[in-house]
Amino acid sequence: MSQGLAPSTHRTYKYAQRRFLNFCTQSRLHPYGSPCPASEWTLCFFATHLSGSLHSASIKIYLSAVCSLHIDLGFPDPLVDCLQLQRVLRGIRRTQGSPGPARLPITDHQMLIIHNSLSSAIQDHVMFWAASTLAYFGFLHSAEFTVPSVSTFNPDIHLTVNDVRVDSHTSPSCLQLTIKASKTDPFRKGCCLYIGLGRPPLCALSAIMNYLPLRGQSPGPLFLLSNGQPLSRTLLTHWLKDIFATAGIQGSFSSHSFRIGAAIVAARMGVPDHLIQAVSRWNSDAYKLYIRTPAEALVQVTSRTDPESR
Repeated sequence: MSQGLAPSTHRTYKYAQRRFLNFCTQSRLHPYGSPCPASEWTLCFFATHLSGSLHSASIKIYLSAVCSLHIDLGFPDPLVDCLQLQRVLRGIRRTQGSPGPARLPITDHQMLIIHNSLSSAIQDHVMFWAASTLAYFGFLHSAEFTVPSVSTFNPDIHLTVNDVRVDSHTSPSCLQLTIKASKTDPFRKGCCLYIGLGRPPLCALSAIMNYLPLRGQSPGPLFLLSNGQPLSRTLLTHWLKDIFATAGIQGSFSSHSFRIGAAIVAARMGVPDHLIQAVSRWNSDAYKLYIRTPAEALVQVTSRTDPESR
């Protein structure tokens, strides 16, 4: 039954479940037995307790972990028809307000800033630019092109050199990338992404072709530092922060910023919504949350409503 959850979800839930059990023990909510099945009031108390250190979105994940614990133990879903719990969660959201600065998109403008901060004479820089362009033009999730560590690398999940194909080695015009596992593909059916030739320097195909000879054919993650360590999400985020801080750009950027920015630029270029959803492999309409209307477009709309501007 444990195979019904992704490994990352399983780890998150295990930590949240331990915290729930410790909370019940320390609060003496169930001094004579197991806290499962949990009452609605126990869940309300737990959510209120978590609100002192976690945002409401994270609290919902912890409650999902408690639900998973009940399923493991053969109990019914404790979150069903919990109107008081929903009221408590709504109160937490109102009290906490905004979760903080949203992740900013990396669009073509920011991509050029990244490129200009790197040197083609440094192997790690060539690798970073190849990873950045692939993430951007491939609408990739961070877990699809980064690896936490050498010990956690799994060739059945993570990108390798063998997952990259081009239509021609002399004059390539298309790159084929095989994604073996993804957040949007829990059953690991796999999929192939096709990325065409761009206009340098914003070209994933040329960036990858420049990197692969330096990378070599040795086994391991596709994106490797010169010291043999893989490109991790943590390292990628730190690198982005350093680049934009040096350029004087403030804001919160992360590995997900490539995916957000690609969706925004695609919409700006007139790509239909259904194609953006297909290319980015979003299973829902969540991608629409990232397509943020530029201020210039809003100004044009409001100016058209002014009779004096006609």
